Amino acid sequence: MKTKPGVLPLFRHLTSVPTAPFREAAVSRKALEWIAENLGARAAVKKVRGGYLVSYRGAGKGPALCLAAHLDHPAFDLVTFTQAGATARLRGGLPPHLLAGAAVEAFAATPKDNRPLARGVIGPRPIKDGMPWTISWTEAPKAGAKLDFAVLALTPCEVKDGWLASRSVDDLLGCAISLEAMRRLSKARAKVNLTVLLNRAEEVGFVGAIDMARSGALSPFDSYLSIESSRELPGSKPGGGPTVRVGDRVSIFDGDLTALLDEAAEALRKRGTKVQRLRLTGGACEATAYLAFGFEAGGVAVPLVNYHNGWGADAVAPEKVRLSDVEGGVKLLVEAAKRFGAKVLRGGLRARLEQRHDAEKSSL
Repeated sequence: MKTKPGVLPLFRHLTSVPTAPFREAAVSRKALEWIAENLGARAAVKKVRGGYLVSYRGAGKGPALCLAAHLDHPAFDLVTFTQAGATARLRGGLPPHLLAGAAVEAFAATPKDNRPLARGVIGPRPIKDGMPWTISWTEAPKAGAKLDFAVLALTPCEVKDGWLASRSVDDLLGCAISLEAMRRLSKARAKVNLTVLLNRAEEVGFVGAIDMARSGALSPFDSYLSIESSRELPGSKPGGGPTVRVGDRVSIFDGDLTALLDEAAEALRKRGTKVQRLRLTGGACEATAYLAFGFEAGGVAVPLVNYHNGWGADAVAPEKVRLSDVEGGVKLLVEAAKRFGAKVLRGGLRARLEQRHDAEKSSL
């Protein structure tokens, strides 16, 4: 059945399977299904080392604005398992002080849906970080079941009272916002160049983003925005709109690209859409990786409650965002993309400098 257009139907589609670092095959399949149904020939899809590049070229030659999001969320790799329980390696930044006694669901490497092969409860916190956790089954796997990873037993997707809750808002929502922005622009035949980067294994050290940068798949003429849900902070609160991310815990982002987002944000405010602006130091995002590899990078984030399923809470819980902020995020990216081609950002400046360089050399 075809998935309806819109950011919420797309997010439901992506969360219809679980995900984890290096276990993104199932959610990648869901994303590709949606792209085929809703973008079709208007977008080109390329599988590269580190993930997928989805490109819409409405302006022909020239730089593209690139929206980078990741397909994984913190979870557990199962190291060993029996009919009684399992040992598991924590992958990513779930809150370790809240995990003992929490319920988990175990899946095969490429699950078809959200029906787990086993259910269990996490044991005490290991005496040293990095050591395996234990899981005791409350519903043991059937004989021959091929278990591979486990996720917290939280809702895949729930909408209530203006909130969107999920075990994996970060960063399947970033993927949904980015792809929906592309759908709207491509449907309008907008004269913009837009690329969506769907990366893997961000939660364990920006693996997909770094693989893409090292592979040569990314153009130095393009500009890159990390699209995330990030931990709420004073100045970036749910209901206040998406946040122009001036930087993260590690880096300050590119000033020219941030100025583009500021102009887009001001245009939206005049039309009644809220937008916030802050350096979000609750974590690091892929913009830091792109900057480290020499790319022009910035960021947009949706304020998030229960970051990584419990930071700032008393127990593990679904991550939550306001639906109004989600829609505002799509609008902010659409507005920024429309303005991108007229801006003298690094890609355009580099192209002109190289053209001048080549012309001067040819005249010798």
